[in-house]
Order: sequence, then structure tokens, then C-alpha cells
Amino acid sequence: MDNAQSTPRVPDQSRQNQVFDRLRQGILSGTLAPGARLPPTRNLADELGVARQTVVLAYERLAAEGYVRARVGSGTFVATDLPDSTPTPMAVPVSDAPALSRRGTALAAIPSQAAQAMGLAPVAEGSQLLAPGIPAPELFPAAAWASSAARALRELPPGLTGYPDPQGLPTLRAEIAAHLAATRGLIAPPERIVVTAGTQQALRIAAELVLDPDDPAWVEDPGYIAGRGALLAAGARLCPVPSDAEGLDVAAGIAIAPSARLALVAPSHATPLGGALPIGRRLALLDWAARAGAWLLEDDCDSEFRWEGRPLPPLASLDRAGRVIYCGTFSKTIAPALRLGFAVVPAPLIDAFVRARTLSDRGPPVMMQATLAAFMQAGTLAPHIRRMRTEYAARRAALLSALGTHCPAITPIAAPGGLHMVARLPDGSDDTAVALRARARGLAVVPLAAYYAGPPRMSGLVMGFAGTPIPLAAEAARRLMASIMANR
Repeated sequence: MDNAQSTPRVPDQSRQNQVFDRLRQGILSGTLAPGARLPPTRNLADELGVARQTVVLAYERLAAEGYVRARVGSGTFVATDLPDSTPTPMAVPVSDAPALSRRGTALAAIPSQAAQAMGLAPVAEGSQLLAPGIPAPELFPAAAWASSAARALRELPPGLTGYPDPQGLPTLRAEIAAHLAATRGLIAPPERIVVTAGTQQALRIAAELVLDPDDPAWVEDPGYIAGRGALLAAGARLCPVPSDAEGLDVAAGIAIAPSARLALVAPSHATPLGGALPIGRRLALLDWAARAGAWLLEDDCDSEFRWEGRPLPPLASLDRAGRVIYCGTFSKTIAPALRLGFAVVPAPLIDAFVRARTLSDRGPPVMMQATLAAFMQAGTLAPHIRRMRTEYAARRAALLSALGTHCPAITPIAAPGGLHMVARLPDGSDDTAVALRARARGLAVVPLAAYYAGPPRMSGLVMGFAGTPIPLAAEAARRLMASIMANR
């Protein structure tokens, strides 16, 4: 049976655009000369593997725009009255390009990632081996997520097709409140929760609300570079405060900038060294914030993953003065691509926070919020986190073992929580140079130097284990050792 007798294929809009663009470019470039006859629609459709109607519609568009002329009984021909040459965009000299504002120039200079801050190129072959903070894509609960999406569509109320509630879908905020109470011991009423596009947006909104330009703000040193970027974007004057094996050194912060307006802190798992604030430092930090009238931005992005001891309670659960803005995310527990996070906001700030959220982008896609709410309502999140925790613990142990066997040149600092670790290099090592050689070998490590706001106090590499499957741990360790020894 020939194509004319078979069931016709349905035209595809994207395929039609591709056929149209290909023919149009051929005409403009002269490859299809003026007066040239185009192939019959059926022949071209067979050659391209598309429905004949797709080609017919592309030809009709070309005719409507004057690129071709159809002659009854003869075929379709390239128009003969087109310009002799293809129009080209006018080149704009760099010196004449529109200038950014002073604020725009400052924003464009703020790095959003550690690798970007050091000018590191993407990893060879796009590998995610040893990439810090990246969850395993193969552990994404695709079937359960699809089921939740289908449920959200079936139960879609009329309001979900309009503009979203800028504070977040009420059902999702209720689920987040229940999740925080059960897993973090944090009692957060849904009316004080704001759904955001990840932790980064929550940090940025909070910083803009409580900081004026040049206000001093504590940041952990070394610390989370994108968090520093959020404060810089708000015009803060960063005050690097040493972070050690027990997290932020509160006494040092008080000595360095006692009247700071804000402190960005990750008390459960500091980036990148992994320190967790002991109770003494937590109480001292809260006491300082209450006395100084300062705000505490608590970044609690991966506290679900604890490898030693019991999970630590959030700083916000100890707050009695209403100074803590608690920020969380589903990027580590489900997938970064969801772009869903949340903030638990003190009551005096909630209205302003929601208004700023509205001015930002009105709210994350409501269908994504509805799917996450259904996913949590089905009781799927908790067992998914348990599965990830078990697998990541095994991957962490496998990488530590492989490093001990195949990469004795480094000293791993195995943090008690989180999805990454620091490998200390021998004194005097250039961690940026080592990282460059490792990235050329397909290892997505980052130099520890990138995380320091001030001069680096230690040479090392920041590496993840969650996205590194157990069978590849030994190979990753061998490549890392070769990178360290390459220039010795």
C-alpha cells in the first residue's frame, strides 16, 4: 500500500516550522535559485519523514510571504523577484552597544556558582561525576510524580488555571507545614509560609526587604557563593565571618561587625565544610540578633541528609524574638528542575514578603505546585527521602573507600550531613589548577578557594557523592589522583 492509500500522518507544528525555515533559508542563500522548481509535496514529505500536509502547509506559508509562486498543473517555483542578496543583520560595534546601568553592571559581575566565580569551563563530556550538591537523576520518582500530576489535573479546580496565589497554593503550604512539623520539629503555620522558586529566590527577596545599600551582613567564610550573590544583589556590604568544623564562629562575627543588619547562616550543614552549629553557638547567634535588631537568614537546603548523629533542629525552632527567616527547598530531595522552595517568614514581614514575591514573578507555575501537593498528600515524599538517604549513604561510603585506596594524596573531610564533602590537598597545592586538570578528566570538582570571601585558609576540592554511582567511585578516585599528580 502506497503513502496515498495509508492513514495520513497528522501535521506537526514544529515540523512544519522546520520545513518552512529550511526552504526559506535555501531560497535566501541562493541554494534554491530564482525560478527553481520545488519538489512535489508528497516526494519531499517522504524524504523528510513527515506528513504530506506538513509540507503543504509549509509551501502555503512560503507562498503567502512571497518566497514561491504556485502554478496550477506545473508545480511550485521559487519567486524571481526576490532581492539579489540575503539581508544580514547590521553589526553593532561593541563600543556602541547599550550601556548597563551602574546597578546592572554590578549585578552582571556577581557569580552565581562556584565554578563560574573561578572562571572554570564546563566539565569535559558534560560529566556530573563528583559534582557537588547534585542529587542522582536516576532516583527521581518518575512514576509517582506522573501519578501525582495526573491526580492534580483530574482534580483541577477552576482557579488553578488563572494567576497563582503569590504566597503559594494553599494546599501545598499546608503540606509543607505538616512536613516541617514532622521532620524538622518546626511549627510553621501555613499563613507564614511563602512558596518560592527555590531557596535562591527566598534569600534574594528576604535580603531586599531587610537590607539597605551598604548595610553590613555576615556571611560564612568559606560559604555558599550563590547566597553571597543574593546579598550582593541587594546591595549588602559583606562581612566574612570564619566558618570552621562547628560552622559559623559567632564570637568572631560579633567582633568583626557587631552592628550587622543580617547574617546568612546554614546552621545544620555549612557549605562547603559541613560544620553544624552546636547549641552554644546557636543560642549566642539568636541572642546577638535579638540585641542588635538583626535578621538571621537560615539556609536549610539539605538537612534531610544526615550521616552521623541525629538530625539537628532548625535555628528557627529556637527563635523566640522572631528574627529568623527560614528557607528550604525541594531541589535536593526531589529534583533541582522543579524550582520549588519555601520560606517561613516572621509575622511582621509576611505581607511585605508576599508583595515582593508578587512583583518578582507572581509565583511558581501553579500546576507544578499542585503536583507537589498531590505528591505529598499521597504520602510519597517521606519514603522517597528514606530511599535517597539509604542510597546516598552507600555512595558516600563507597567514595570514601575509593579515595582511601586510589587517591591517598588527599585527606577527605567527611561532613556529618549534606551531599558533598571537602578533600583537603597537601599544603601549598594550587586547588584551582588541580580542579582544572580534574575537570578536563570529567570530574566536576570545584576548588575550595571559590567558597572563600576572603583569602583562602586551606587548599582543597569540593566534591559531591550523591550523583556518583557506586560502580564509578573507584574510577573517579583514580582520575582525581592522576589530576593531583599530573604536574609534580
